[in-house]
Amino acid sequence: SYFQVSTGAYKRQVHEVPLGKQITDPVLIEKITWATWTSILGDEVIGIWPRNADKADVNCACVTHAGLNIVTGDDFGLVKLFDFPCTEKFVSGYFILI
Repeated sequence: SYFQVSTGAYKRQVHEVPLGKQITDPVLIEKITWATWTSILGDEVIGIWPRNADKADVNCACVTHAGLNIVTGDDFGLVKLFDFPCTEKFVSGYFILI
């Protein structure tokens, strides 16, 4: 019923399907249960950002099928694992060696 996008200006936008109307009510957005999550933006992932990080430092994110963890990739070549949701700022994720 909804989809979310991250803009080039690092803004999170939520839209209704099929009309594409933007949803701006934070209370409504908070009530949405997402089937998947690949966004680097939102209150649910505020903790994936390291202290003093530039907006472009975290490049990608994906929640596991079980919805319990989120994996991120960043400009430093690191792949990190966090609990999901990750709502506490500056959480230390687990580094994944590839």
